[in-house]
Amino acid sequence: MPAEGIHLTSLAEARASFKLAPAARAALVRHQDEGRAGAIVLDLPYFDRYAVEVVRYAAKLAPRPSPFGSVVHERAAVPILLALLDEARAARSEALAAMALGVASHATIDRTLHPLINALAVRFADGLAHDAAHREVEKFQSICFHEGYFGRDRMGTPGIVSLVYVPLVELLGASRLGPAVAKCFATAMSPAPSLDVLSGMGCGYEQHAWLIGTVIGKRVAPPRDKERARPRFMSGAWGTFEARLEGAISKSIPVIELAWALYDADDAGAAGARAALLEALPIGSIDAMGEPSLLERPAS
Repeated sequence: MPAEGIHLTSLAEARASFKLAPAARAALVRHQDEGRAGAIVLDLPYFDRYAVEVVRYAAKLAPRPSPFGSVVHERAAVPILLALLDEARAARSEALAAMALGVASHATIDRTLHPLINALAVRFADGLAHDAAHREVEKFQSICFHEGYFGRDRMGTPGIVSLVYVPLVELLGASRLGPAVAKCFATAMSPAPSLDVLSGMGCGYEQHAWLIGTVIGKRVAPPRDKERARPRFMSGAWGTFEARLEGAISKSIPVIELAWALYDADDAGAAGARAALLEALPIGSIDAMGEPSLLERPAS
């Protein structure tokens, strides 16, 4: 299970929170698939040519660099969110708005947690390149967290598929949604993945969701590896991952509300709503490197 499990659970927890504005919650309930797609769409570049990545992982080779993924996380995530909200407003599409709320959740969770994840990836690189070490931290945090969250390990079972599966091929093939998503990527970055490329990435993600529900999923993190990972990645002088995630979800709720407020604003209020969203979620990297000292103190 990659970080996508964390993003999907984070959105579900935010949607269930009494703190979330009822109108935003209703949109996420009515358009659950679109909201969940938004929660993972920023990571789709990492599922490009997924079969090749599976072979590289099995051979213990470093993952291929993802130029699209790097650009999205370094500078395009918030512009993609704004472009989605613009498209949703223009079309008066609550489905597109729900996708944007998922993107707002993802961006906030990444911006809050990635300094810690990157600091851990540096400290416990074990000879891996940083990108590979980062993915290992996220993998074990997601698997170990969800084992406690559900009371059992769902890897290699149908339960993990139900957690992470999103019908991306169907959604991106929809007459209005797919072209709108591709347009938003093109607005936010250049070069940008085409709709066909995004659909291929979505297919790779669906293959991933299926694969980790098979016996192969059990081999991704065997018990001995999890026991080694827990004292490294789940707790330390910095606190616990569970508490850090809870804090990140709490931070995401007002950002989700501000995204909804921009979608829902009339023409006179749109500029102010956009400014408020950008104050809470400024344009810039959502993958900041954490200082080593971050690991020596609890979150403020």
